[in-house]
Formats: sequence, structure tokens, C-alpha cells
Amino acid sequence: MPMTKTTRRGTRLDRVVVPQNGASIVAGCGGAVTLRALADGGVRVEPDLGMGTVLLRVDEPTELYDGDVLRAGTLWLSFHAGHDGRPGRLHLLDAKGRVELGITLRGPTLSLGREAGDVVMPWDEALAELHLQVLVRKSGTFVQDLASASGTWVVVRRGEVLPSGSVIAIEGRLLRVSTPPRRGARGVDYDGPTKVFVAA
Repeated sequence: MPMTKTTRRGTRLDRVVVPQNGASIVAGCGGAVTLRALADGGVRVEPDLGMGTVLLRVDEPTELYDGDVLRAGTLWLSFHAGHDGRPGRLHLLDAKGRVELGITLRGPTLSLGREAGDVVMPWDEALAELHLQVLVRKSGTFVQDLASASGTWVVVRRGEVLPSGSVIAIEGRLLRVSTPPRRGARGVDYDGPTKVFVAA
């Protein structure tokens, strides 16, 4: 998905409130994405098989899992967790998804940017001067956006559950996805039919 002004942090977000025990469908040119509310307040993301990439904006340190794909500026990166005592790695991917460059995560942090950081990629003008940081902890590996204009994004896997309030990008449209307060909270009842939203 190309980074455009609509995928930059700070632009207007459309809000989708998924009804309790219900679903909202975001329809786009390539298919639809069903957002299903769960009892714990999370939202399950279920894109059609033909739907393109759904991206989650990283607003706070977000855990990475083996095989996760990230977007920063115009770069696509894949994360591969370390095994058998070996450190994890980030792979810079080309337009066909092939590995162009491997970056080993040897220390507790690794920063990436256009002009500063442990890894500098000056050819990508969509990257911030210092764009993101990868945090390697005993509990896992996390990515953190460093207040970049275009944001850091993680590809959402089919069936992945996101916390209420997450910002996702579908076909260049930004959506803040939330669930209403639980039944009985302040006397509000939001149960209702499935709602359909059309992505621009």
C-alpha cells in the first residue's frame, strides 16, 4: 500500500464503532474486511481472501511475532525471531517480497531512520530522520514508532485480534476501530445489526 497523505499520522480518522456481539464490514475495491467485536472488548479482523493488505498503526510498543511484516516510509521489512540462541533479524524486502538486506538484532535496541539511527536508509524520503526503534526484551521483541509523520505499520494477519481504539489502514483509508462500553456501563446498550462502511 503506498504511503499517501491519508496514511500519515495526524490526518483525519474515520471512526468505526463495532456493535457488541456484532460486526462491521468495511468494503473496498479489492473485497471487504469484517471487524467482529469480542466479549473482552477486542476486535477480530477478518479480511476477504481477495482483500489487499490491512495495516495496524504502531502507536505504542507493539510485539512482533515470527514472520510479521512491517511498513516504514516506503520500506517493507519482515521480522524473523531468533532460534536456538541466535538473535532475531529484520529483513528489508524488495518489491517482490525477496530479501534484499538482513539486519541482525544483536543488542537491546536497534533504531532505523533516514538520517540517524543504527541503520540509516537515506534513499527513502518517506522515512523520518529517526523513524522507529526495535526493542529486544526477554519477554519478546517490540517495535516502537518514534513520532514519524508517515507512521510505522504492521500487517494484520487474518483473524488477528486488535485492542479497541486501534488505527488501521484499508486501501489508503484510516479507521479508528473501537467497541462500545460493555452492557450496563452508564446505561448504554449498543447491540445492533451489522453495519457496512465503504472504503474510498
